[in-house]
Amino acid sequence: MTEHKRPKWAEWADYIRALDDPAKNYEKPEALDDILVLDLSSRSMAGCYCSSLLAELGAETIRVEPPGGDLVRTYSPDGIMHMGTGLAYLQEGRNKYHVTINLETAEGREMVKALAGQADVLIETYPAGTMDAWGLGYDELSRSNPRLIYASLTAFGQFGPESGRKQYDYDNVSQARSGIQYATGEMLPEGKTAKEVPYAVPTKAGPWIAWATSGTFGAVGILGALYYRSLTGEGQAIDAATYEAYERFTDYQLHWYADQGVVNERFGSLDTALWLYGFFPTKDGGVFLGGLRLEMWKAFVDILGKWDEWKADEWTTLAPFMKRDSQVKYQAMMNPLTSQYTSHELTRKSIEYAKTGRLAPITTVVAEIVPPWKTMEDPVWKDRGIFTPVKDPVYGEVVCAQAQWKSTETPPRTKWVCRPVGYDNGFVFLKYFGYGPVKLKELEGKGVI
Repeated sequence: MTEHKRPKWAEWADYIRALDDPAKNYEKPEALDDILVLDLSSRSMAGCYCSSLLAELGAETIRVEPPGGDLVRTYSPDGIMHMGTGLAYLQEGRNKYHVTINLETAEGREMVKALAGQADVLIETYPAGTMDAWGLGYDELSRSNPRLIYASLTAFGQFGPESGRKQYDYDNVSQARSGIQYATGEMLPEGKTAKEVPYAVPTKAGPWIAWATSGTFGAVGILGALYYRSLTGEGQAIDAATYEAYERFTDYQLHWYADQGVVNERFGSLDTALWLYGFFPTKDGGVFLGGLRLEMWKAFVDILGKWDEWKADEWTTLAPFMKRDSQVKYQAMMNPLTSQYTSHELTRKSIEYAKTGRLAPITTVVAEIVPPWKTMEDPVWKDRGIFTPVKDPVYGEVVCAQAQWKSTETPPRTKWVCRPVGYDNGFVFLKYFGYGPVKLKELEGKGVI
């Protein structure tokens, strides 16, 4: 009987799973378990996303909202509320203690100052100058707590021509200002007008992608500042403008214009930097096709049975196919061909071609475009624990995306999903101020909490 030896990749998979399996996260320490974070973000998911990343790493995170709750709690499809909380905030309220403090009151601001004096990190998203006017700016708070790391995630940054605008940070504004959305969406066919083809307009990205970007960069800046503080003992201010953060994703478009004066126009699902690279229709939806080099493009032409007709054996470079006119031409030729198959059939064809095709093992990348429900039912994602339900003591069993990375020693984790407005007032104010029920009732009566 033939002896089958397990491949090296399978041995590695078993080894690394034993070290970073999410099911064992609670057996391991948290990287930031000695860090206190104040999240004073207002009307912006950027700050909430930023503090979520730190809270997943174990930081004790106190989310400060106005007495009626922050506006972001209302963000939800169809206005659906789960126990008074919008579905979007269930994702970004994770691992945070929720308190209410009215920053419009002098007593409320004094409470924040007292908390900031004990904190390691403060995150805020108010228009530039607002926190300073309240006596809660970096200059003021760092005097009493020089180790404080003060992160401001705002629309236009702390300086510059527009920093004085009192406009809150809006994701859609940052998407529009970044330059990315100009080149995102269906192209206007030659000879047509926007009135004739109303769908050929710039297209926004998914839910608050710009906020998530500035929140991520803000968290990276905070982690860098924490390391610097461990060496010097000094805190610092971090200034992130959301539209600048999202602009980072313009990638080659910025250099194309700077170097050659070329503006990257809308090009549908195609991309002038790559070929084959885009979405194509199938019987049951669509697939993403990725070639990236000449041999892979040739392989897909072979899969479609057009090797001889399109004279693929004569092609020597991918450069001509990256031109806009060429991509539009071949897209029109390919659409009716890919539409003859289901997404699964095209995927299988690519896999089989890698085994026996003319250019094997070279083949094209084919990926089915799947709806969210199918993603959540994907056995691969389930096996990696990304959609493991959280049994929250307040909100019940809730499915939310778990931390997006694994770690062998200090893994991130979701301990609870969210908390109602002011849920932790009693715990936090007793711990940090010694306030009992009588004092809390007094503050509530004065509109401070």
